[in-house]
Amino acid sequence: MEKFMLIFQGIKSAEQPSAQQMQENMGKWMAWIDKLAKAEKYVSGEPLQATGKIITGKNKTVTDAAFAEGKEIIGGYFIVNANDYNEAVALCDDYPDYATGGTVIIRQLMKMDMPPA
Repeated sequence: MEKFMLIFQGIKSAEQPSAQQMQENMGKWMAWIDKLAKAEKYVSGEPLQATGKIITGKNKTVTDAAFAEGKEIIGGYFIVNANDYNEAVALCDDYPDYATGGTVIIRQLMKMDMPPA
């Protein structure tokens, strides 16, 4: 079994969703997580804050970043178990944000052999 990262990218909407719309969307997300967990595919995941830091260059310059100000927003990620890319893609069939233009980026995690402690 391999591990894959699902990176959720959405398009920033000009209008703020209502409380009811947000609750309905959260229900869809929780149902999807529950489905993946019951199938023993869900490992972990978290939403991301809209702000952060960017470190660049040899001098390691640190600047504030407001990621929510861009058109496309990385909103969070999951780590899932799948046999291969085909299965990882299939796990995303009912991704809740496709209807609003959302995208899932799938990347396989690289296995690293760690030296014994």
